[in-house]
Amino acid sequence: MSMRRFALFALVFIIVGSGALAAWDIDQTVGSNFAYYPDNHKGYPEGGGFLWPSYSPLDPADDGDWTGGGLYGGADSDDPRVRKLGSGWGAVEIEGYYRFRATMPFLAGDGPLTSGNNLRFVVKPVLTPVSLHVENEVHFTPIAFLVLSGGISLGTGWPLDFLNLHGLALNTQANIEDTEVSGFAGHYYLGGTFQFDLAAVVPGEMNHVVVQATAKARYMHYSKAEDMEAWYWRTEGDNFNGWEYRGDYALGWMAPWKVNFLGIVAEHRFWLSKDIRESSTIDSGGWGSDFHKWRFGPAANIDLGDGHGLTVVLHFKNGLYYTPETVYSRWFMDWDATGDKYVKIDRLALAYSWNM
Repeated sequence: MSMRRFALFALVFIIVGSGALAAWDIDQTVGSNFAYYPDNHKGYPEGGGFLWPSYSPLDPADDGDWTGGGLYGGADSDDPRVRKLGSGWGAVEIEGYYRFRATMPFLAGDGPLTSGNNLRFVVKPVLTPVSLHVENEVHFTPIAFLVLSGGISLGTGWPLDFLNLHGLALNTQANIEDTEVSGFAGHYYLGGTFQFDLAAVVPGEMNHVVVQATAKARYMHYSKAEDMEAWYWRTEGDNFNGWEYRGDYALGWMAPWKVNFLGIVAEHRFWLSKDIRESSTIDSGGWGSDFHKWRFGPAANIDLGDGHGLTVVLHFKNGLYYTPETVYSRWFMDWDATGDKYVKIDRLALAYSWNM
């Protein structure tokens, strides 16, 4: 069964079974996510393993390497193909969502490893200032420490011209003032989650040391993009039609207090599709199509009472340095990696939720 048919089946199952929802465990949540991104010099080759925040943007007109031999004749930042490195204040991100979950026991057994077996359906519309999409997922727990899942997400986006932001658009050249915008974006995935709670083996209120690791193979598709054509989705412009790996990991302690989780979280991303992964590798001096992206940092969840919760995460992220002759280009496919890597403070994220 294809991913698209699998997700469609899940949606039909929900609709057909809506008359018997009383037999299901229904969970509804509304929430919002906010993130602030410190400003920095966007991979300018300053050297060092840590890229520090900086609120003094670099202007290409002041860089002799760019003006003396950069792309586009060393054009200044008024040229739509060129950018300054930094905004002077950073960036923000915000989204709101509603999540519906319906869970029922499924192939449950009598033992501790199978008594909680269940089937769960999730529908989650997500709205941002530049996009709207709906996530649809099916989760099956065949044994206590394993969850199998599949899903489909469909959405669209639009530009905010006064902020020079794109929700969904082609990104196929340095100057995208007249590029194709909107259309539809689809994301389809299959994955699995391993989860473990120490308290299941060593009972005790203070023994909830938890580990969770999720691995997904996700196919991304934009209706207006051809093979190997880059596109924007929710302001990120390095997407392609193809398969990527998405790993999400967490290690922490579920404390019996108002601050009920303390731990470390991490995200891992890289291209699985060979034609994308090998198109512009680091060793070839390209933009880094084979680069493995990591985002990680400490996280805490606060129980605010009455179903309200707040998660706080300080994320760090790795990246590549690029040559001064190419880094001022707006288009990422123009950049030439030096081979050196860095870690930076990526964002401070706040996630509020209300379980109604």
